[in-house]
Amino acid sequence: MKIWLYNIFTIFCFVVLGRVISMLLPVEFPSSIIGLLLLFVALSSGMLKQKYVEKACEQLNRHIGILFVPAGVALMGYFELVQQNLVALIMAGLIGTVAIFFAVGHTYCYLNRASAGKQKATLTKQQGDDK
Repeated sequence: MKIWLYNIFTIFCFVVLGRVISMLLPVEFPSSIIGLLLLFVALSSGMLKQKYVEKACEQLNRHIGILFVPAGVALMGYFELVQQNLVALIMAGLIGTVAIFFAVGHTYCYLNRASAGKQKATLTKQQGDDK
């Protein structure tokens, strides 16, 4: 239980840091996004070890459905507006999904080719060093 609380506190610190940075920016930017980006950078750079947030993340992932229910309930306050624009909303969702699939697919292919090129260059260099 103690470890879980420390994990939550660590995540909370990044949320607060994101909030502070958001307030200092001259333009409006969601503080939650800034906090998540800071947490990502800290984890990927090794400044923050995974073990410091792992237990809390497991618990939050386990209950993620409950965390999104308020957004769905709030949407029902605009039911008539949603009903009037249902076709446009569905089309926007479909087009956005296809665009994301397209972008991710092309990015993967590009990175895969770039990685293969680097591996080939490294292999050629190693073979040249062996001679």
